[in-house]
Amino acid sequence: MALSDEEIAPYAKELERLHESSLYSAQAYFEAAKFSEAIGRLFVFLPALVSAAAGTIIATGGDKTWGVASAVSGAVAATASFLGSERKSASYKTSARRYTGLRHRLTFEASILSNKDTLPEVEEVTRSLTAEYQDIVAADDPVPNFLYEKARKRINANVV
Repeated sequence: MALSDEEIAPYAKELERLHESSLYSAQAYFEAAKFSEAIGRLFVFLPALVSAAAGTIIATGGDKTWGVASAVSGAVAATASFLGSERKSASYKTSARRYTGLRHRLTFEASILSNKDTLPEVEEVTRSLTAEYQDIVAADDPVPNFLYEKARKRINANVV
């Protein structure tokens, strides 16, 4: 016999809470990945551009003090390239994908919750999904608050 809505209500509420948290977290981490990629490209491209311009000025007979600008800019670009902005972006994307996968599982489990045979079975599913959510949170790199705000605005505007 299927469980009643009243019996599963607290579990359904918890799955809904986890679903909403996963939605906002996934969107924030996707926003962070995009932001990290853009900043990473700028930290490589702009100094390289300055270095190239300074090198050109020197090569065409300009003041040799541009050599310092060229050297410093080249060092900044090389350091940014070496440190790999892609690593942070990849970490953010991994978290976003994990939250998205969890969100889909939460949707599925919530839809079949009333088909479970016993409350301990419902509780086990809920505890398992809660633990998975906590594992993702524990492994995440922090996301700047303004990116959570951007994610919230996109979700509220239905632009996800």
